[in-house]
Formats: sequence, C-alpha cells, structure tokens
Amino acid sequence: MSTSPRSAERLHTCEIAGNRIVYWEKGSGDPLVLIHGMFGDHLDWETVLEPLAESFRVVAIDLPGFGGSSKPRIAYTAEFFVETLHAFLALLGTQQPVLVGNSFGGEIAILYAIAHPENVSGLVLVSSGGFRLYTEDEKARIKEKFCIANLRLMNPAINEFVFAGVFARESEQRRRYIEKQNAKLTREDFPEYTEALFQCMVLAFNLYFEEELRSITSPVLLLWGDSDNVFPRTLAERALSLLPEARLQLLPQAGHAPQLEAPGEFVAAVQDFVRSSFLGLRSDSGR
Repeated sequence: MSTSPRSAERLHTCEIAGNRIVYWEKGSGDPLVLIHGMFGDHLDWETVLEPLAESFRVVAIDLPGFGGSSKPRIAYTAEFFVETLHAFLALLGTQQPVLVGNSFGGEIAILYAIAHPENVSGLVLVSSGGFRLYTEDEKARIKEKFCIANLRLMNPAINEFVFAGVFARESEQRRRYIEKQNAKLTREDFPEYTEALFQCMVLAFNLYFEEELRSITSPVLLLWGDSDNVFPRTLAERALSLLPEARLQLLPQAGHAPQLEAPGEFVAAVQDFVRSSFLGLRSDSGR
C-alpha cells in the first residue's frame, strides 16, 4: 500500500475476528465512515480526508482483502462484510455514522444499512454499484475477464488501460491513482489480494438492490460524476426514484471517483448534506 507521510501519521490498526484492519482516522464531531471501491483502499479518498476532518470525525477503512488489511483465504460474502463492518464500528465506538461508499463501497454501505438501519444516520453513495441487474451471460463474462489468473497478469500497461476509464480527464490525481495500482503489483500479498479481488468482483456484480432501496428510510445523497462511464447517471436516477428520502447531485467534469477529480465540490456536497439533513444536531446532544 503506497501512502504519503502525512497520511501515514493517521493510520491505525485493529483486529476483528483474527484479521488486521487498517484505517485512517482524524477529526471530531459527527462520524463519517468512508468505504472504498474495488481495487481500492483508504487512499481512494486522499484528496478529501483532511478537508472532511475539519468538520467531522473521519474514518476511512481498508476493507478486508484490500490495502494494508489482512487478506484471508475465506469466502468474501455480503454477510462477511456486514459483520466485519458492524464489529469495526462497535470497536471504534462510532454511533450512527454517515456511511460514505464509492462503487463497491457503496454496495457495502447499502448492505449494512439494510441489515442495521438503527445504526446508520445517512448514506452518501458515490457512483455506487448495486443499481443494475446483470444478465447471467454478463456475469459469466465478468468472471472470465477478472478470473484470478488474469488478475495476476496485470502490469503497468494493463493498469493504464483498465483504470484510465475511472477518470473523466487527464490529471495529477489520475496519474497518482495508476501509480498506486502499479505499486500493488509488487506487494508480497499480491496473490492473496487477487483471490479476494476475484470474489469481490463476483459479489459486486451479483448485488442488485431495487426492492431493498424502498426500505431505506435514512437520508441518502447520491453523489455522481457527471462523466461516469462505469456507472452512468441513469443508474443514479433510477435509484433516486426508489429511495424514500434521497437527492442526487452531479459533480462536474468528474468520472467514477469524483472525490479525486472534484474534491472541493465533493466536500461541500457532503457538508451540505449532513447539515441540511439535521444530522449535525447530534453534536449538541451531549454525545
């Protein structure tokens, strides 16, 4: 896991069910728990961590199987991620956080909100998965394309091809993101990472939340890059029509990781969402 010295100062570890969990933490006030996407870790949020920590208690987790966290050879199921996240929040004493999830992280946030609605104040779903029903043929092609053998063949040239599409334009953040992906290729735990990654890819493309969305009553912000080519805005618009209490905000000139391409707009949108949803009033309750 590549990290900057400034970021590393805020890194912590804990143990859950025998697995090491790495996370970044800073700030006080209402808790925001940031959950990265596929191929990611806490550095998927690096441009917004410090700015958000000026207003909130920010925790950015490396999910099991990713980043600096353990990569056990187990079944990476929806239940496993929900149970891990529940234990993690309890260990940190984060009461009713706002869960902020990007892509696959959005799916994990939704799963948790469905399982533990009483423990979630709100959701910020950032170019989230889970809003498209894939055919069996599509799932089979995904399993073939991202099989473990192919994942272990990844190299800088393949990374450039695969991850360039995450971004709407050339930028320093795009360059840094691909550099971080390249750094993972030489990690000692790369074989275990590819095994976890394959399972998570299969899980992600099997999750579809159309009926479940209707049961989520906490406030939801759908935060999307207006040039997202991975999950286009039409998926967000469909989710918006199903969620009881939600709003959609598009971030300009941003792709599938808008927190990296439009960090200022991203932070402002999250701050406005928390304040306008009256979630910040919990800070006055003596908690």
